[in-house]
Amino acid sequence: MTPERWCQIGDLFDAVARLEPAQREAWLQCACGEDEDLRAEVSHLLTQDERADGDGFLTPPESAGGSPDWTGTWPPRDDPRPSGGPEPGDHAAALSIDDTGCFCPKAAIAAGTGSKQSSETVLVVRKRLLELPIIYILILTMTLFWTHVVLGDDALTIPVVSMNAIVIVALGGIIALLSSRWPVSLNGLKLVELGMIGLVASLSTFVQYRLMLMYSLRNDRMMAQLTMKNGVLFTSILILTYGLYIPKSWRRAALVVGPLALLPFVTLEVLALRHPEAMGWLGLGWRQSDTPRVLLYTFDAMMLLILAAVSAFGARTIFMLRLQVAEARQLGQYHLRRKIGGGGMGEVYLAEHQLLKRPCAIKLIRAGNGADPRALERFEREVRLTATLSHPNTVEIYDYGRTEDGTYYYVMEYLPGLNLAELVKRHGPLPPSRVVYLLRQVCQALREAHAAGLIHRDVKPSNIFAARRGGMDDVAKLLDFGLVRPSTSPSAADLSGEGLVLGTPLFMSPEQARGGRELDERSDIYSLGAVAYYLLTGRPPFDEVDGMEAMIAHARDPVIPPSQFQAAIPEDLEHVVLRCLAKDPSSRFPDANQLDQALGECACAAEWDLSRAARWWRSASRSRAMSPIAL
Repeated sequence: MTPERWCQIGDLFDAVARLEPAQREAWLQCACGEDEDLRAEVSHLLTQDERADGDGFLTPPESAGGSPDWTGTWPPRDDPRPSGGPEPGDHAAALSIDDTGCFCPKAAIAAGTGSKQSSETVLVVRKRLLELPIIYILILTMTLFWTHVVLGDDALTIPVVSMNAIVIVALGGIIALLSSRWPVSLNGLKLVELGMIGLVASLSTFVQYRLMLMYSLRNDRMMAQLTMKNGVLFTSILILTYGLYIPKSWRRAALVVGPLALLPFVTLEVLALRHPEAMGWLGLGWRQSDTPRVLLYTFDAMMLLILAAVSAFGARTIFMLRLQVAEARQLGQYHLRRKIGGGGMGEVYLAEHQLLKRPCAIKLIRAGNGADPRALERFEREVRLTATLSHPNTVEIYDYGRTEDGTYYYVMEYLPGLNLAELVKRHGPLPPSRVVYLLRQVCQALREAHAAGLIHRDVKPSNIFAARRGGMDDVAKLLDFGLVRPSTSPSAADLSGEGLVLGTPLFMSPEQARGGRELDERSDIYSLGAVAYYLLTGRPPFDEVDGMEAMIAHARDPVIPPSQFQAAIPEDLEHVVLRCLAKDPSSRFPDANQLDQALGECACAAEWDLSRAARWWRSASRSRAMSPIAL
């Protein structure tokens, strides 16, 4: 679409947004005439605007916490491209104007300045702002203690002590506010920030004025000079802490720290003007020089101004670093929340699509970890092969990509619940009926994969998820196809490296343990039988600690019947599990479909259903929070 077309759409969008919703359709029909595409584009944007308005996700950053005026043009058209450019963080101005200076609704929507993102910003600012009043209270308390107890100085008059007490109480109130759950908007936090800095700066000015005047009236010029020096030192602390602790642009920091740097000298000038006799010593020269003593403070003034400049530009540096950190947590349209899993093939993060606000899981390999080209090829193959599968019991892949720093990632559905390894670890062996219920779903996922000629090769409890999806509980999801290879393409195994055996020793088939390259679906049947054994007994068929010993046991040793560990296991189910674990592939079930049928014929198969699953999850949720997806 051309920029001119977007300008036309933007003009119509602005005009129709001023109308009442009931009048918009008729007005658009007249304005667009026979151009149905134009009317459809504007109508679509209006729908998006109404939805976003309801979510609060198009609120401009500067009006967070307020009610934006949607009846006018956003952003203003009078000066769409200021000469100075948009401020950092001014996403509305930066992203809703295209290269021609026209308003671009799609760009504004894509900015994704949602309510969740704004709330995150508020939390960050609030947390950092909370540290400042604590620091100031400690400094003020130590100052009072040092003067009264250590020095024993009675110079602190009642007004000075009272002012210190008032400021300390006020700072305590700010701490209570920021520590509470009371909602404070971003603009409200800015007011708290300026009020706190103003309060402490006012106290410093008041104390400097009172003490310097008092010492000057006593003709104690040394103490008057020390008071001035202490005021400069305290101002230095204010400038540094403000620049370091409060997220801001350098311009905003300069507007505060600049006046702060001048404040001690403005106070000194006011003293000299109001009390010329008492402050006459400022004009006196040194013993062997005619240089007035007031010039003693020019060096202090220079240092404070330099410190103010450093603080302002330091604030800009910190601001940019925070932006870089935010960008590092951004993969395209996905915002990384927190790490929720990790394994040999990569890391998994809980993320959110910025526009859809849909939670998802992102699996990635960092460039440093993925230097081996074979590992990256396996990763890409995992994405391609998994994306070809559409069964509801296979994890769904949404997206795939690579970042500028070489990080490979793919986006899959987020699965609230537990993988089967966690499920057994937390709750012990599962009831036979539940094992059948879950395994039959995995059989269906494997049936589709095997029909497509794909062998999973890493079926294990941690790669099967008991999820809560679509209002249903115990929805089995098969994931992590990182070791999948086409059964008709033995050369694909070369991606694993010649002579390497990949998989999980505790759950791999004998032929896989021997390094066999001609694996078929019966290898996955064996691994699924080992998973069933684990679910029923709480232990794998062979629990040797050493991986090589476990692989040898799979290839050589007979399997101990699971009923010897759990007497309640039904005989018919045990027979199915042991057939899956046969050493000879020809003695196993030939495919996942026949295994599914055999499981369904077990007497306990009908004892676990959706209602029982729902009751179990409700009970488990009340007793313990569920973990997210893991590799």
